[in-house]
Amino acid sequence: MPGLGTLINMGMILAGSLVGMLIGKGVPERFSKIIFQALGAATFLIGLSGVFTGMLQVGETGALESQHTLLLILSLVLGGIVGELLRLDRLFDKAGEAIKNRFGGKEGQRDVGAGFANCTILFCAGAMAIVGAVQDGLLGDPTILIAKGILDGIVSVLFATVYGLGVPLSALSVGIYQGVVTLLAVLIEPYLTDLVVLQMSLVGSAVLMLIAFNLWDVKKFNVANLIPAAFMPLLFSLFQGVLGLL
Repeated sequence: MPGLGTLINMGMILAGSLVGMLIGKGVPERFSKIIFQALGAATFLIGLSGVFTGMLQVGETGALESQHTLLLILSLVLGGIVGELLRLDRLFDKAGEAIKNRFGGKEGQRDVGAGFANCTILFCAGAMAIVGAVQDGLLGDPTILIAKGILDGIVSVLFATVYGLGVPLSALSVGIYQGVVTLLAVLIEPYLTDLVVLQMSLVGSAVLMLIAFNLWDVKKFNVANLIPAAFMPLLFSLFQGVLGLL
């Protein structure tokens, strides 16, 4: 059944978040800091790996060559503009504030809205989210998303020890994002080629790298406003397809 993988993925995030929130009640601040340093390093390396996979190829001479550089730049710029116009960062902040006002916040706990935004991007920007949702939509095979769900569940435990309620809320974002990709895979199958999926994963991985700087408190990026960037390669492909029919 198309969509089953996403539902399982969401369930594992919720389960991991519950465990992390229970553990987080007794985690000292010094342990929270080292957890975020470690998660920042892992996030940066995962994003960097995705960028290398999408941008580097072996040329005819056997040397590494770059590809899709212009597409990456255009996707990030145009996607950032769209995200800024939509003020996605404010939506995440308002969601976090609503949660804290409704359930109360733990003293010393990091911003719930930031946790919601960071976890949403972390769980949605990677290649497994896109490829898995496409495979679930086209073939009805949830294998990749189930594997992703296991990884997301483990990460949710760690993030929830500090971000609390912001983490389980990101499961809703995962459901919407992967559900949309699964639906698109069925509706616009001819345009959702392997190349487009690779390009979407490339852009998403670049956005993912920026989360690391937020986790390290090195520099604050409005990463939420860059979420639309991952969809730009698909829009470019659709635009080219329309032009080809004219």
